[in-house]
Amino acid sequence: MSAPTLDRHPGDSPSGPPGRPRRRKQLVLVTSALVVLAVAVGVSLAVATRPIDRQAVAETGADASAAADDQNANAGQDQGATADPSATPGSGAAGTNGAAPVLEDGDHPAYITKVDGANDRIVVDVVQVFNDDKAVKAAIADGQSPSKAKYLTGWVRNENPRLRTLPLAADLKVDLLGTCEESGSDREAVLTRLADNAKRKGNYYFMLTVSDGTVQQIQERLAINAC
Repeated sequence: MSAPTLDRHPGDSPSGPPGRPRRRKQLVLVTSALVVLAVAVGVSLAVATRPIDRQAVAETGADASAAADDQNANAGQDQGATADPSATPGSGAAGTNGAAPVLEDGDHPAYITKVDGANDRIVVDVVQVFNDDKAVKAAIADGQSPSKAKYLTGWVRNENPRLRTLPLAADLKVDLLGTCEESGSDREAVLTRLADNAKRKGNYYFMLTVSDGTVQQIQERLAINAC
């Protein structure tokens, strides 16, 4: 006796292995993830390699340069005004710019290196003058032998080579050794004689009387003993 046969629909067939659909889903998910990653990488590269806006960079640099210039200008104003470089060197009395006189008011020993009669001014080299015992010590300190220095009553020391230009007063008084100059004497002749005497230097020097930056009086002096 044969076993009973169950009726089956002709289109019915056994389903495939249960794990195949699950693998397909995983493959789809992996593919989608790779596509998203590729898109993200492409966007990043596009942003990184985007051309630089040169005009924007130039404008930024110009703004920074202008700001630096403004800062330097403000710093210069904070430091205060300086003397006008176009002004006459050593112009004497303080001007409207507040510059100090070349020499303070008072008497100053100096050598005269130039007499500029055309412009009523002189160029001087301020010196130090020592008298009596101080002259002896200064001479020895400057290299004189004690046997010669002990007879000195005056000594001129010139350590600073700085030159100063000073204007001459309209009523300048000049007293030169061996002459008796008066205020009424010819000014040009007096300045010519002053220039000649100034060439001697050494133990000859001049005492300048300065007031308000202007030379009011010039007296010729002899630092050593007169013969």
